[in-house]
Amino acid sequence: MNIKLDHSTPCHLTSFFILLMKEGISPNQIVLGIVQLASQTHELDDLMASADCLRLLLVLMPAKSCAKGVCKYISSLAAEGITTLMLLDALRLACYVCGQIDEANLVHLTYKRLQADAIISQMLRD
Repeated sequence: MNIKLDHSTPCHLTSFFILLMKEGISPNQIVLGIVQLASQTHELDDLMASADCLRLLLVLMPAKSCAKGVCKYISSLAAEGITTLMLLDALRLACYVCGQIDEANLVHLTYKRLQADAIISQMLRD
């Protein structure tokens, strides 16, 4: 697995997610915030498989509880230009750094699928 961030992903996001996980917030709870951001911004609406990818990620990584403050903060990052793909990329690396390899792999697969879907959708529009 590639263990570095994509060029467009701010490094501070990974640090933030690592700190959250060290304080007991699960990657599953962070995923809820990312899905909330994607839903509120509609940034993935034009992509063919985006909703299915995110639904599958929620099924594979169910959260036992919602960290409302974390979800609210993550969804507020859209105002700073942070995208769903950036958040997934940062979460993948944070999971890897924290030794949560299975979660890192699931997030990585979702990230790659959404990234490919964005490219395909752009090609179809052009």
